[in-house]
Amino acid sequence: MAAQFKDKRQTMNYSDVTFKIPQESECYFQDSRFVISRIIALLDERKKTGENKIVINTNLKQGLPLENINKIAGPLIEAWAYEVFDDVCTDASNNYQLINVEAQARLGMSDIVLQFQKENGYVTGNVDVKATAEDIPGSGKSPNITSFSRIRSQYVVDPDFMFIILSFKHKVYSVKNGATGKTDGIM
Repeated sequence: MAAQFKDKRQTMNYSDVTFKIPQESECYFQDSRFVISRIIALLDERKKTGENKIVINTNLKQGLPLENINKIAGPLIEAWAYEVFDDVCTDASNNYQLINVEAQARLGMSDIVLQFQKENGYVTGNVDVKATAEDIPGSGKSPNITSFSRIRSQYVVDPDFMFIILSFKHKVYSVKNGATGKTDGIM
């Protein structure tokens, strides 16, 4: 005996599904611009004063492995960015209204959380630090789908969630130390 099965599958219509559509507050765009402008001003000041370099001295004769430089540069640039924000925050009368800086756990939603004083309250920005090598074609051009999934989910929960991708362009400069024969470098 052969059993007969009827196809009970139904087609799905998007009109039958209820989607949660995040609604940002009226001041979200202005708050976002405020945070971004403060970050840019702060980092521009560091660049003007020449405090935008990471000095690396190694005992490697051949220098840093440029084919994998982002694996090295990423954590160093992330640590540098945290220190820059933390240094500014320790000055309570800083020009950027930065009042709190927190490093986040590995694989967290962001790398650094920044809080800025604004009028009678504060604005929080979640910062994801990226290293983009100037001398590697295509570096920093591919989206991180895993991060996008986490970020999108957070916007559904909190429509005013502010996520900033802070991409630092870097280029490694190295020179052979004449006295030691080793490589000294700057990122």
